[in-house]
Amino acid sequence: MEFREDHTPVVTAVSPRYGSIAGGETLTITGTYLNTGSISIKIDGIECAGPTASSATTITCTTGARSSQYTQDNTFTVQIGASSAIIQDTFLYALRWSSASTWGVDIPPVDNDLIYVPKGTTLLVDQDTPILEGIAVEGGTLVFSDDLDLTVQAGFITLNGGRFIAGTEKTPHQHKLTFIMYGGYYGKQQPMFGNKGIGCLNCKFSMYGQPRDKTWTTLASSITAGDSTLTLTDTVDWQVGE
Repeated sequence: MEFREDHTPVVTAVSPRYGSIAGGETLTITGTYLNTGSISIKIDGIECAGPTASSATTITCTTGARSSQYTQDNTFTVQIGASSAIIQDTFLYALRWSSASTWGVDIPPVDNDLIYVPKGTTLLVDQDTPILEGIAVEGGTLVFSDDLDLTVQAGFITLNGGRFIAGTEKTPHQHKLTFIMYGGYYGKQQPMFGNKGIGCLNCKFSMYGQPRDKTWTTLASSITAGDSTLTLTDTVDWQVGE
């Protein structure tokens, strides 16, 4: 069997990357060789309706509705004719933290609540959290919005399988994301992880911030107490206040 790059569809980017389980959102898929045959796009087994290739590099479709009770591994497939596209980016149905419908009540979580993220569920944190007892991810996905600065407060965040996404290598997180962890020596402890921390067991952990150029170097000359300037051997990417 011969592999031919010029006959292989590749998905390089998906926009938006997260969307409501209610569906009805326009999904734009970009890549290469995307118009070489009939198109079928499925997200967690749900068809993305009306897929249209405007060129060899762009497909658009409309997401369908998916049950909130979905408990399988999340999937994203793009079929072009007889070929399955190579997937380098993906789309996830997400429940927004700020939405009352996510929690089935009138308000999002309050202080001392314990948050559970099961397999098949993607929880998109899109507002500051109260001081939570903890966040337990059991096979699901915990992702942090990059639309604003966020502060997350909890006694622990643990993942048993699943994913933690605060930016990726391809799409680094551009806003400020602060984690404040609470706990003491005699406080409640998580098996293996203790408290006051973020623990990952068999999970995929992705945390990428703004790309920075060189951030360390050496002095070009000695300095003494009281000096207000210093000379470096290289140009460094230092911001005011750092």
